[in-house]
Amino acid sequence: MGIITDLLDNVDVTKEDTDELYNIFRIVPDFELPIIRFYLFKGATLIRQRVNIKDKEFHHVSDLGYPPAYCLTAYERANVPFQPMFYACCFPDDNRTKDDPPPRVVALMETSSFYKDKTSWGIERSTVSRWDVVDDLELVAMPFSTNYSKACQLISKMKEMWNKEIGKYNVNSDGMELIMYMAKEIGKEFQSNVEYFKIANFVNYLLNINEKTKNVDGIIYPSVPGAGAGFNVAIKPTVADLKTRFVGASLCHLLKRGEKAYQSVMNYTESVINGIITYKDKDVDSHESALYHSYAEGLSFRN
Repeated sequence: MGIITDLLDNVDVTKEDTDELYNIFRIVPDFELPIIRFYLFKGATLIRQRVNIKDKEFHHVSDLGYPPAYCLTAYERANVPFQPMFYACCFPDDNRTKDDPPPRVVALMETSSFYKDKTSWGIERSTVSRWDVVDDLELVAMPFSTNYSKACQLISKMKEMWNKEIGKYNVNSDGMELIMYMAKEIGKEFQSNVEYFKIANFVNYLLNINEKTKNVDGIIYPSVPGAGAGFNVAIKPTVADLKTRFVGASLCHLLKRGEKAYQSVMNYTESVINGIITYKDKDVDSHESALYHSYAEGLSFRN
């Protein structure tokens, strides 16, 4: 433990004193903060999932992207209040194995408290959208100090990248302490939004203030609810507008009986005209229909 850890441990997040917090960050000279950059190249796919509003579907592409600033009144893992970020799950194909959960399941872990509740019963509607990366994304990657029980291969690969790069330099000890502290913070699952005060502001510091990193497009970090089974990106909205393209969306039903869950895709995007999405029902075979109804029997819709 060192002075950085002591100072950060003593920050009372409920006071939301950003001056105190940013003064701690500035102890480390900008260009002596150790980070590595990870590139998500053109052609990669991003997945977003949004739980539907009760009895409604999302018919506008804008409803499925990053939220407007006025909606963001609380801290999240990678954004401060009133600062939208384009959150998405990413799954580099060359690093996935047959044991990794499907992308939609990891996205559910990130977005649905109903899915994570082992006692819940019912049917929840959500919309999964796909976005293609149309220009290379340059992202900050912190060291993955948390032990993820379902760690995908890319986590090990990026840990190796980190150790190799850091081993080349005489690293500032305060900088290393700060980045390792925040690496642990981003791997925590908090119960209240204000507990994200430190990590959310650190991401803001990286992306908008620190001279070494403020030119990057966003950050990449393992899925915490998914225990490392996939990755998340948090991208600046202006970058998302330029470097990602909406491909399509589907309404999904999550049918759940306690710990037993089944997700069914109900439709898919038929066309997008002037940002308005038209859906077409998915053709369902007899086996899939029977499976759906066996899960759905006795369940009611939550939204």
